[in-house]
Amino acid sequence: MAQEPLSWTLSEIAEIVGGELHGPPDLKIGRPVPAGYDDSNGITFAESAKYLAAVESSSAAAVIVGLNEVDCTKPHIRCRSPREAFGRLLAIAWRELPLEEGIHPTAIISPNATVERTARIGAYAVVESGAIVGADARVYPFCYVGEQCRLGTGSKLYPNVVLYRDVWIGERSIVHSGAVIGADGFGYFWDGTRHRKVPQVGGVRIGNDCEIGALTAVDRATAGETQIGNGTKLDNLVQVAHNVEIGSDTVIAGQTGISGSSRVGSRVTMGGNVGVGDHVSITDDVVLGARSGVAKDIKEPGQYWGSLAQEAKEGIRASLLASKLPQIVDRINRLEREIAELRSKLL
Repeated sequence: MAQEPLSWTLSEIAEIVGGELHGPPDLKIGRPVPAGYDDSNGITFAESAKYLAAVESSSAAAVIVGLNEVDCTKPHIRCRSPREAFGRLLAIAWRELPLEEGIHPTAIISPNATVERTARIGAYAVVESGAIVGADARVYPFCYVGEQCRLGTGSKLYPNVVLYRDVWIGERSIVHSGAVIGADGFGYFWDGTRHRKVPQVGGVRIGNDCEIGALTAVDRATAGETQIGNGTKLDNLVQVAHNVEIGSDTVIAGQTGISGSSRVGSRVTMGGNVGVGDHVSITDDVVLGARSGVAKDIKEPGQYWGSLAQEAKEGIRASLLASKLPQIVDRINRLEREIAELRSKLL
């Protein structure tokens, strides 16, 4: 069923965000927009003069500003925290993808699968033997839920998600389109003449309140389980290899790759394009800057950065010095010549 477009009056928004209205109460607002975006039905926010100037020069219908803002000429709402108020507006403007109640007639459900009464299964989805789809779970069109998979209460698989087999996903977790969970780990051995495949017979266990980004891959374990803890968030295009263990409340940005059998602690933050070598352990409460490379264990909490990750201050200093290496080499060569000349005079 199609959802009706959202709209509010400016007075309704003021009430929602708990702000002070300055403008026509019946002004129609259709959507939140970025500062400076041209949209005659849009509302944005401005926390500084720079952003307010961008709003004033745009066609935005209204703006949320701070309590002390007096220079705004557009219809506006004054709030203690414009950013927080805008966040509230984003929350009510969010719309779920439509999915009808029950099981779509084109879905294929094994007679040996268990689908709870309040779950929803979309068109052309497949649920294999032994799989369990929990209460209020949503399986969107074209998803594949393999043998012995479990999808917890309130969790969601967006269109075209693939769970191979033996994948357990906890409650309220979200898996975005194109993600593949439970594909074979990258395991081969050289028999003297060619690479031979190591069978991958383990599974994947993902905790509660996790989010797996679009086109991300989480490989099945060679044996045992690849594990992702409660509350952990993976961005789009993240690779988690076989037998990796990731703790709780860790956040990993896009294009990061974590090699096999590595251990990542809880409350770890990884910037984009981080690489983690195999069998590496990273302790809790570590921050890794973008494009860092981790080839050995990180045993102490803190901030790390660099192609071979080191403490952030040292990594940044080394990077800055690298750009000056030609001048440094010239200076060293000059000093060596001067020292040689002085020695020759003393002898």
